[in-house]
Amino acid sequence: MVSARDYERILALAAGAFEIGDPSAVWPFIAREFVGSLFGADVFTRAAIDYTSGRSVLLDIDPADLRQGSGLDPVIVKRHPLSVHYAVTESPEPLRISDLVPPRQWRRHPVAARMREVFGTTSVIAIPLQARPFRGLSIQRERDGFSDRELAVAARVQPFLVAADRHARALPEAAQEAGLTPRQTVVLNLMAEGLGATAIAHRLGISVRTVDKHQERLYRRLGASDRLTAVVRAQRLGLIRTPGAASPGLG
Repeated sequence: MVSARDYERILALAAGAFEIGDPSAVWPFIAREFVGSLFGADVFTRAAIDYTSGRSVLLDIDPADLRQGSGLDPVIVKRHPLSVHYAVTESPEPLRISDLVPPRQWRRHPVAARMREVFGTTSVIAIPLQARPFRGLSIQRERDGFSDRELAVAARVQPFLVAADRHARALPEAAQEAGLTPRQTVVLNLMAEGLGATAIAHRLGISVRTVDKHQERLYRRLGASDRLTAVVRAQRLGLIRTPGAASPGLG
């Protein structure tokens, strides 16, 4: 079901994510790829939902101008068939709305009208990232449904997405424990990529002097006297994204 071209796109997605020095930019990059070449979708969302309390946090959305608050619409959280399914079953399986509700019935469903109002879409694939508390993403289209091939692609890319989500959460926690600021964490990851102070300054749009100050503070925090020692110690502390930390899982 998954073509060679699909595999190439999944690998390109993973490779592109690993090349990003700023951890906070990884998910916006993934969102753009999902809306663009990988699925040709209209909307991408990533959210965390506590089904016990009904609270939700909208972590990412593309296009960004669709964001209407910090969480998802409560009607969608409580009544969307996919949301209800994952709340009850805790299933890790990616699904389309058409896997749960026949298309003709879904078109008349009140939540379908709410989806059109909030997102301008009706068709959706949901990809769970964590069962409880639930974390997952959705890929949405205005009109055309998602094919069996696209559902298979979602299942193939899911292991990479799960790993990326876990790693994105682990990095800020490890950095906080080490006493690093978000900007210092970004500089540290760029150092690990082999970039010098001038290249880091250009990438982040800051002065070389500012980069030097960040590096000096990093050395002190990590008890290092040079770049190599700082990077090795940061890797041991889980402060740096490593290629082995998240693989596409294509096997």
